[in-house]
Amino acid sequence: MGLFKRKKSQLLSLDRERSLSAKPALNRRVRMERGEDGTVILRIPRRDTAMMRTVSRFFRLPPYKPVALDELGSFVIELCDGTHTVRDIVDKFAERFKLNHREAEVSIGAFMRTLAGRSIIGLLIEDTHERSADAGA
Repeated sequence: MGLFKRKKSQLLSLDRERSLSAKPALNRRVRMERGEDGTVILRIPRRDTAMMRTVSRFFRLPPYKPVALDELGSFVIELCDGTHTVRDIVDKFAERFKLNHREAEVSIGAFMRTLAGRSIIGLLIEDTHERSADAGA
């Protein structure tokens, strides 16, 4: 029956090359602020459901949920502006934090999946099939 189960959304399955060429962009509803120590604090809007409104009324919750990122997360989220590809972010991350490329790619991939799963970022993916078809015409 599952009264409180969330429906699983159908996620686009990406191969490694397409996922590295994707351009992550911050959700327009998420706000980014600087903490006193220079790290990023994300303000994520709460879901607008009847249950959430009731809980918010009783516990006086703000309409957003603050999420503080560490230095690594702050570095990555600032590059999620829709202009840098995941590959660019991996390269800059590996260089800045002195990691080998594979370690950086695995770490960034896991972080991006978490951010995308929570709708904090979206991935802009170019359709390479359309570009190759246009080039042949």
